[in-house]
Amino acid sequence: MKYLGVDACSSGWVAGILDDGALGVARYDDIETLWAAHSDAERLLIDIPIGLPETGRRACDKAAKELLGDRRSCVFYTPAGAVLDAEDYADANERNREQTGHGLSKQTYNILPAIAAVRDFLASHETAHRRVVECHPELCFAAFAGGTPVPDSKHTDAGLATRRELLRNELDDADAAYEAALDEYYRKDVGRDDVLDALALTAAAREDALLSVPEGRDHRTQWETIAYPESRQFGGATPDGGSRVRSLPRQPPVLARSGRGHHAFAV
Repeated sequence: MKYLGVDACSSGWVAGILDDGALGVARYDDIETLWAAHSDAERLLIDIPIGLPETGRRACDKAAKELLGDRRSCVFYTPAGAVLDAEDYADANERNREQTGHGLSKQTYNILPAIAAVRDFLASHETAHRRVVECHPELCFAAFAGGTPVPDSKHTDAGLATRRELLRNELDDADAAYEAALDEYYRKDVGRDDVLDALALTAAAREDALLSVPEGRDHRTQWETIAYPESRQFGGATPDGGSRVRSLPRQPPVLARSGRGHHAFAV
C-alpha cells in the first residue's frame, strides 16, 4: 500500500512516500503532476487548507491552535475564498477583512497560490476527495511526542533535532530519506523543515484511524476539518510492528487520545 504526506515548498510540492514499506521523498512542480504519479495512494495527507470560509474563521483552525497551546502561531488562519484572485497583498487583506472581519497575515498571503491550486485540483478530481485530507505537521509531531507540542521552532537546530528523533520512532529509514532529500534538492527549492513536515504527514497517513478537529466532523467526508494521529503511548508498538522509545522529557499531554468527545475515524 502507498501513503503520502505532502507539504508546499518554494519550488512546488514535496512528498514523503511510503510505498509497500519503502520510504522516499520527491519534489513535484505542481499538484496535478504529483497526483498523476500517486493517484493509487490509499491516503494523502496535505498541509494546506481544504475548504475556505465565506465568513468568519474556520472552527478547525481555532481548535488546532487550542491543541498546540504555546505553539499556536504555527497554524495560520485560512483566508476567505474571495481572497484567492486578489491583485496584491493590500487587495487580499481588504477582501479578507470584508469577508471574515479579520486581516490577512503575510504568511498566509504567500501560500495563496498553493491554496488555490489544491482547491482547483479537488474541483476537478472527485475521486481524490475521500483520500486527500488536510493535516497539520505540528499536530502530528505533538502526537508522536505523547500529546505534547514540540516547544522549539522547526527553524532552530534544537527543533529540527527533536522532530528528527520523533520521526525515527515512527518511520524506518526516516534519517536516510531525510538525508537523501537534502542531497537531491537545493535548500532554495526544498527546505529542511519542508522535508520533515512531509515525513510527519507520511507517518500519520498510514494510521488505521485519525482524529479530527473540530469535534464532530469527519475528515473523510467533510472539508474544513483537520486530521491528526492519536497521541502515542510510549513503550507500545508502531503501526509496522516496531517499538516506540521516547527520550524527550515527559510533560503533561495536550492532545487527547480517542475517547469521549474524540472519535477516531477509520479509513
